Amino acid sequence: MATTSFGTLHVAHGSKITSFDWALRIKSTILTQFTAIDSLLAIKPTLAAAGATDFSGMQILDLEKGFVRETLCWENVTQSSSTVQAIGSSPDFLFTSFESGRRNSNSIMVYDLQSFSPVTEIAHCEIYGADLDSAIPATKLKWVESYNVVMASGSHSGPSGMLGNVKLWDIRSGNVIWELKERVDCFSDITVSDSLSAIFKVGVNSGEVFYTDLRKLGDGDSNPWICLGDKRKMLNVKKEGVGCKIESYGNQLFCSKGGDVELWSEVAMNSFKKSEDGLPNRVFKRNLMGRAKDMGGSRITNLAFGGSKMFVTRKDQQSVEVWQSSVRGL
Repeated sequence: MATTSFGTLHVAHGSKITSFDWALRIKSTILTQFTAIDSLLAIKPTLAAAGATDFSGMQILDLEKGFVRETLCWENVTQSSSTVQAIGSSPDFLFTSFESGRRNSNSIMVYDLQSFSPVTEIAHCEIYGADLDSAIPATKLKWVESYNVVMASGSHSGPSGMLGNVKLWDIRSGNVIWELKERVDCFSDITVSDSLSAIFKVGVNSGEVFYTDLRKLGDGDSNPWICLGDKRKMLNVKKEGVGCKIESYGNQLFCSKGGDVELWSEVAMNSFKKSEDGLPNRVFKRNLMGRAKDMGGSRITNLAFGGSKMFVTRKDQQSVEVWQSSVRGL
C-alpha cells in the first residue's frame, strides 16, 4: 500500500515561563502535505503561509479553523513542480520565491494579501548551461517600507566557493534598482533594517558582521560592505560564519555566533566628521546578550521577535527560549 508522508503545523501557546525557557503546549494541529515545513510566515493573526523546498505549492493555513485554505502554485515553463524557497510580506502584498522542480528556473510571485490573487511576477529566471548567477533562487525576502522595495537574496555553494546575490526590486515597475554579487566572504545570513537604513550580513568565512548604507547605494561602489569587526578574517578558510543567524528588530541588530547572541546598536556621535557625501559617519557598538550562565549553549538555529521579546531555538533542543528586553528602541 502506498503511503503519503505529511507535515504538520502545531499552533501553540505558552503555559508557563521559567527563566529563559518557554513551556509550550499544543493548542491545535493543522495537517499539510509537506514532509517538512521549510518556510513559514504569519500574515494575519488568523492566517499563515507555509512552503517546502521538496513539495510543490505554497499553502495558506487557517489558524482558527485548522485547515489548508488554499494552495498557490507558480506555473513554470517546463510545467514541473514549483517548490517554495522563501516567503515575505508587506502591508499589501505577499511575496513568494519559487523554484521549478527541475531547478532550471525560478521566480518571485507577488500576491494580493487580501484575496491571494496574483498581482505580478518579478525576478523570472530561466537557467541555461552553467549560468550559476541566475540559477540562485531567492532564499530570503524582506520588505523595506521606507524605500518601497523588496530585498531578495540567495547564495549557492559551488566549486569556486560560495556565490550570492542581493537585489532590491521595485514591484511597481518590476525592475531591479540595486544589485550586488557576492564573491568575497559571501553572506551566511543577511537582513535589512528599515529603521537603521542599512543591509547587514554575517560573512560565511569571517563570521564578522558587515553593513551597507541604503542611503549610499547609488555611489557605484563595487564593494559597499563596511566590516564592523575584524576585516582580516574575510579570507578565513575556517568558515567561522557557517550557521550564524542575523536579524534586525526596531533599532537593534542581533547576530548569533554559535550559542551566543551579539547585540549591535548605532552610537549617535554628533562630533564625528561627515564623509564626502555629506552624511555623518556611522559607528556601531557590540554587546553580548545575557548573563555569564546563559553563554555558550548549543548552537542557535533561529531568532524571532515580537513586542519586547526575542525567541531563540537551539540545535537538538525542543524548548523555546524567551528573552525579555529592557533596551529602549527594541
